Amino acid sequence: MMTLNNNEKDFQKKMQKDTEIPAIVHEHINQAYHLIENNTVTQKKAPRDPFHWMKIGGRVAGGMAAVLAVGFIFCATNPVMAKNIPVVGGLFEILQDNVSFFGDFSDYATTLESVDGTTADGSEADGDKTGNATSENAYIKTADGLTITCSEVYANSQAVYITMQFKSDKPFPETSTRAESGTPVIYLDMTGGVDFDSKASPVIDGQVEGQFLDDNTYACIFRYDLAQAAKDYTEYNEKYNEMTQQVMDEMGITQADLDDQTDEGYALLEEFINKVSERGGAYQKYIKDIEIPDAFNLHLDITKVRGLEADYEWSEADDENYGRDAGYYKYEGDWSFDIPVTVDDSRTEVLELNDTNDAGIGLKSVIRSPYELTVNELYKEGSNSDCFMVALDANGNTLPYNESAGNCNNFAIQDRDISTVDIYFLDYIQYMDELKGQQNFDNPTKEDGQNWKKLLEENAKYHKTLHFDSDNAKS
Repeated sequence: MMTLNNNEKDFQKKMQKDTEIPAIVHEHINQAYHLIENNTVTQKKAPRDPFHWMKIGGRVAGGMAAVLAVGFIFCATNPVMAKNIPVVGGLFEILQDNVSFFGDFSDYATTLESVDGTTADGSEADGDKTGNATSENAYIKTADGLTITCSEVYANSQAVYITMQFKSDKPFPETSTRAESGTPVIYLDMTGGVDFDSKASPVIDGQVEGQFLDDNTYACIFRYDLAQAAKDYTEYNEKYNEMTQQVMDEMGITQADLDDQTDEGYALLEEFINKVSERGGAYQKYIKDIEIPDAFNLHLDITKVRGLEADYEWSEADDENYGRDAGYYKYEGDWSFDIPVTVDDSRTEVLELNDTNDAGIGLKSVIRSPYELTVNELYKEGSNSDCFMVALDANGNTLPYNESAGNCNNFAIQDRDISTVDIYFLDYIQYMDELKGQQNFDNPTKEDGQNWKKLLEENAKYHKTLHFDSDNAKS
């Protein structure tokens, strides 16, 4: 097990203090964060089960607190990207090569048109020149000195991608950027949903990827997880909650015991998580898929835009005074949009596998879109779902996780050869405590012959080699 220092324990306490259990479980069933210690790379992972987020807090200081703690975010002033900002309708072309799920969106995206026949940038739309742009444009909303414009949209059955421009009356404050990608640390507090599934979780993981075009203008791509929205968790939640209560009864503990912010409380919480993880995977069978129509409406309701201030250092006093807004500058208001979406799966490939090993661990399906690879796990009853997934491309290089996705089973593939892909499931704790990443084993201090792929093969709880159509694979 990792030995946590005092700073890490402080961040654990901060995380637990900010989060009420089980209320957060029901609200953020598929939203949790953790730190993957691959040198300076930070990634996000949503749990396979609601309580799995606590492992993140108990073993690896997670979320923004962890990022601040280990210094994986560095600060920079807002760069001036261009003297002349192009029309809003060209944002995909500007941004698509600088996001984790990068690709040729501009060749397939649709420019949003307002109800009065004008496009999001205020120009007249072809075929319907009924009037000029007005303040009533359906895709331009202003509040708190910030104008948000939704510009273009592209979708497949896995995700909806929307370009947005944020225009401030005053220059944006200096903003921290992510060390790996250099993108500004900006989040949206938002809810939303699709009109074909009223049961979809209304809480959206509002991380966006983008860049400043000038001191007053930020542009980004927002990724909405459509595959996640097209699932019904009603029965799953009921069955899973029954199971977690059963574990608590077996341990003879209450919720107060799990909330105890002491070493003893952390140890008890870890034991509880282990027991839940050993049983949780089998409950995936209660998650029901909902058919995604060819066309639908996506409603987005943004209530806050938050950017991490440059050079900010977290303090307990700030936490007490500002909570989750500590360290962030923010704009607050009501920016609501209804986005018409048409699904294009002409370039999507689905492999239905339903394959498990003797331990009951395996793959349900693998879905490849032009920009991402989504790997869906399968756990049989009695299997231990406490796993972490790693994927290698045809050249043996680790596939990067999609930074805007809420799950570690989603990989960016655009510049990779994925004619062959190796999928490995590792024990979660072993990965975090011992393996941690390919780079840790590519140095002269390690035993000769020890390499990343060999380590994965030796330690994998499950391994599968997949082959894709080479006509579509990237080289």
